[in-house]
Amino acid sequence: MYLNHPGLARITVAAADEQTALAVAHRLIDGHNLTGASEPYRVPDEDGVHVCMYGDAAPLPDNSETTSE
Repeated sequence: MYLNHPGLARITVAAADEQTALAVAHRLIDGHNLTGASEPYRVPDEDGVHVCMYGDAAPLPDNSETTSE
């Protein structure tokens, strides 16, 4: 995804281990307008692992409406 539109951002989560990085990423994804998390990856000369995702500043649709029968 190219960040050539206003309102788009890349979010990177860095953690000591893959399980933690993915858990934090999934918690963020659940409540925000974000893509899925990347596969965990390592950056040379840095400790731990990273995952990234992309976000849109546009709000998520409001699905809280309920219908009555």
